[in-house]
Amino acid sequence: MKVKNVTIKKEWNSSNDEAMTGTSSLPEKRNWLARKWKLMIVCFIPAFIVGAFMIVMGVMKSSEPYKKALALAQGNPVVKEILGQPIEVGWFVSGSVNEKEAELDIPIKGNRSGGTVHVDANKHAGHWRYKNITVQPDSSGRLIDLLAIDNPMK
Repeated sequence: MKVKNVTIKKEWNSSNDEAMTGTSSLPEKRNWLARKWKLMIVCFIPAFIVGAFMIVMGVMKSSEPYKKALALAQGNPVVKEILGQPIEVGWFVSGSVNEKEAELDIPIKGNRSGGTVHVDANKHAGHWRYKNITVQPDSSGRLIDLLAIDNPMK
């Protein structure tokens, strides 16, 4: 009797591989958010910051001290003469406004020059009392007091 030497090759399949290593050899399919979370952070953080900034600017621009100071500046003949007409508001308002006090710096610009309106006010018994509303033109060091006695817009 003749005996043949036969080599038997054991075929490995994924189920045997999983049994030996405890992990799957096939890549796991993850959902879109799990794959793109870094991209989402990069996109949403700037959008959140811009949204918060726009809300803060909206609150400041809708306040009574902002509106009063802007009306006084746009109606003042000295400001019109120095800055030129029309007097427009800049985009970035700085400062703070809450229920009891306001301190704002409002950029303005005419056709000749620009400047900044500074407002300092407190609220007493439901009414705003203005300590200071001035315009500082960029072109000169002269400070224009919009609450002066001789101001027709007061």
